[in-house]
Amino acid sequence: MESRGGESGMTLVEMLAVLAIIGVAAGATALGIGAATRAPSVESEARRLSSRLQSVADEAMVSDRPVAFTWDAKSYAFLDGDGAAWREGSDDGHARHRLPAGIRLDMGRRTPPLLLGVDGSGVPAAIGLKAGDDRWLVVYDGLSATPVAAPAA
Repeated sequence: MESRGGESGMTLVEMLAVLAIIGVAAGATALGIGAATRAPSVESEARRLSSRLQSVADEAMVSDRPVAFTWDAKSYAFLDGDGAAWREGSDDGHARHRLPAGIRLDMGRRTPPLLLGVDGSGVPAAIGLKAGDDRWLVVYDGLSATPVAAPAA
């Protein structure tokens, strides 16, 4: 590299480029560390369930195929039906989702499966998710699903 008339060092543009690269790298590292140490919350699981339930219910209406929701205390899945039998879905939208350790699903006295109507006439339900004192409900009215914080017990 040829020096310019006795001048040496970095230009302001070069210094700003290096600082920008360092800033982006530090930000990405900080965000990555935060995500790795955060445990899934009841709220995030309620929002995930709500969005999956809404998507599957919409799909049932558009495709005119019956779909059902099935669960146990530690997981849930969506079932495809042909009128005679139910099969657990294998694609990402229908596949069984295991809840993170410590989070439980509560449907009260209701027993699976819960029918999601093809014409928006699904059976209304309040699906409870809880971990300790943190409680959320996913309210399904037969047409849409909404996550709401549950009142303290």
